[in-house]
Amino acid sequence: MQTKNMSIKNKYQYIGFSSNSVRFKENDLWGINDLEGNEVLPKYYNEIFTLSSGYKFFAAREGYFWKIYNKNGVEIFSEKYDSLHPYYGLFGITKIKKGDKFGLINKYGRKIIPPIFKKIEKFGSGLVFHNFDSTTEFLDRKSLINLPEISKEMHIDYLKDPVKNILQSKAIKKSKSF
Repeated sequence: MQTKNMSIKNKYQYIGFSSNSVRFKENDLWGINDLEGNEVLPKYYNEIFTLSSGYKFFAAREGYFWKIYNKNGVEIFSEKYDSLHPYYGLFGITKIKKGDKFGLINKYGRKIIPPIFKKIEKFGSGLVFHNFDSTTEFLDRKSLINLPEISKEMHIDYLKDPVKNILQSKAIKKSKSF
């Protein structure tokens, strides 16, 4: 006769607890339950991680694409991403990749910079945005935290240079890469 602990140990490849959920891996698939054992995300995904623990958002990869879900397992929006890279504890933002272009989403899973950059990387107390025309732009931590969400009402010309046009900030420095 197996004890309850033995059956749990043998059933799951991984179990990780956070303040409000349990992430588990069983038969190479990931899922999330709340602390009462209710299913939040079914055991269906290739990979799952907490996007923002304080706001209870999860990123889940199904096949080759990532989607973002809230604490109740509801998909926030239907857009899929090729990759996600959270900047934990630094900005409350996550780098997204769609095709060969990068952008940013905030801690609520909302897009703040559309995926239009060649590369985005951490530099000092901010991020450097590399454009396809070999120019770079820099945003410091304070400016990144205050980026507004992109809405459908924003005109396409407004989004062509989002770092400049969305912020209208002196924190931006644009220079030619060498």
